[in-house]
Amino acid sequence: MNPKPSSLDFYAFLHKYAGSIEGSFIKKVYQSAASDFVFQLYGSGSGKNYLLVSLTKGMAFNDTERPEEATPLSMLLRKILSERRIVKVEQVNFDRVVKFTLHTGQEIILEIFRDGNLIVTNQQRIEFATDQREWRNRKILKGEQYIPPSLTDPLSYTPGDISKLMDTSKASAVQTLATRMNLGGDVAEELLFRAGIDKKIPSREASGSSEVIYTTLRAILEEAATGFAYYYEQQNLLSPIRMLHFEAQPSAIYNDLNAGIVEYVNSHFKEDAAEDQIAKRIESMKKSIAEFQAKRDTYSESGKFIMSRLAEIDSIISQMSKSVRNSGSLEKGKSYAGYKVENYDPSRKIVTVDHGGIRLNLDLNRTAGQNAAIMFEKSKEFKAKIEGAQRAIADTSRVAAEKAAKVKKTRKKEWYETYHWFISSEGFLVIAGRDAKSNERIVKRHLKDHDIYVHAEVYGAPSTVIKCDQEGQPGEQTLREACNFAVAFSRAWAAGLSSGSAYWVLPSQVSKTPESGEFVTTGAWIVRGKRNYFFDLPMELFIKVREEKGTRVPMIHPRFPDQEKEVHIIPGDMKRQEVAAKISEMLDLERSEIEVILPPGGSRIVD
Repeated sequence: MNPKPSSLDFYAFLHKYAGSIEGSFIKKVYQSAASDFVFQLYGSGSGKNYLLVSLTKGMAFNDTERPEEATPLSMLLRKILSERRIVKVEQVNFDRVVKFTLHTGQEIILEIFRDGNLIVTNQQRIEFATDQREWRNRKILKGEQYIPPSLTDPLSYTPGDISKLMDTSKASAVQTLATRMNLGGDVAEELLFRAGIDKKIPSREASGSSEVIYTTLRAILEEAATGFAYYYEQQNLLSPIRMLHFEAQPSAIYNDLNAGIVEYVNSHFKEDAAEDQIAKRIESMKKSIAEFQAKRDTYSESGKFIMSRLAEIDSIISQMSKSVRNSGSLEKGKSYAGYKVENYDPSRKIVTVDHGGIRLNLDLNRTAGQNAAIMFEKSKEFKAKIEGAQRAIADTSRVAAEKAAKVKKTRKKEWYETYHWFISSEGFLVIAGRDAKSNERIVKRHLKDHDIYVHAEVYGAPSTVIKCDQEGQPGEQTLREACNFAVAFSRAWAAGLSSGSAYWVLPSQVSKTPESGEFVTTGAWIVRGKRNYFFDLPMELFIKVREEKGTRVPMIHPRFPDQEKEVHIIPGDMKRQEVAAKISEMLDLERSEIEVILPPGGSRIVD
């Protein structure tokens, strides 16, 4: 399990970025995973922003991929929160709890510990919670007043308060700071290391050092507020402060805390939903077996007890039946020869009795022997359920093991692999849509001011974008390659054409606003102004293997200068599946990895 964010992480993030959130309107809420939500925010000064809130991993500004279809939960959150303005963002009592106060008086409370919880309050009463639960000292239930997990803020402590806390704790110094001051283990160790205090000594022995603990904590908070991030690979930890007690240099230093968080979350939190679901299913079946065993034993013991006292219980049934005939019911609490009535169901004539701690359900329409037979039959039914559940666990475990043996470890894919893509000969990333929806998304989400928009002069061609930065712009070779790519992934490939034309323009020339009386469909865009053309672009593609973070990844692209020896394809009659199977053998890659990057329609491999 990867480390979860500490209270100091949230302190650092909010100190740096709360101002970018406050004043923004919540436009939409997306649910990107079971515990992950993306808030689309809009501020008059900051424009559109996407805030990822993971109830298990933390929070960061991250324009991550969002689902096309809204989940029922995200639709509910949109109904509650859309068009609300965030007026204040704060950390609650230096805990892993963040509160957004809205202009309506509502509050969004994010409890980012254990399984996490997203809570919405209205007039201090809980209006919604992703996980409604009840503890001894607080309730997260609809209609209840919200009470935070910790009622005291350790950042308000004076040296005297710290001394009192340390003096009354029976734990070690590091345990006291980690738990009772919400610092977390690593930060508590760092504080004591910087203060020159042995972390293992009893807390009481450190109470005399409260002044230096207070001063060191203030220095740590000040450092955390600078907005840097430090990643320590051996400990797999991202921290807003240098961890001097590790006695090692950080593996990476980020000048921007948010950038560090995004890379850390993307690289170090591995999700395996399928395995997780199987584990949950097996755990659920194990709980069911325990319940079935308890019921099987209860019914079996009840049957045995009745059989050992047949005459006595027949007499009790007779007395109770007479009372029902006379009064229409049985008096709760009344005892019949030591059998006290606990409950009576007149519709079924079933009475629950207690005899010295032994509880029995007796059917007054049946004899004692018949009641015993019912108990034994029910015991057999639960025995059968136990055996069925045990077989199901064995089958589920076997299937999971077989799948694990057959399936190779899935590599973590980059965001751009959602689209068709390649890296140009000049080192620029080029992405192209796969369908109307991704054509729409690729422009709305990924076409920035310094990029280049490319499109083929063929109906059904993908929107294509050359990703650029402010300092570097693509040369003619990359522009030609991107236009060639757009042509190859158009319908011209499936039609078997040998060449085509395409053009490139600036982002400012691309619009969704039609002329009067016109209509622009999903995935289509209007291009105005001068178009820069390339003609007679060959209908051919090449597939090579790239090394990405130690993993072999296939890349399909147009012809490069000084072409290496690669798999060369052109339009043809060979089906995609057959082409993918052949190329996967040639390049020693999974067939699924090849098939997903091929152009639409048939192809032919050129020897």
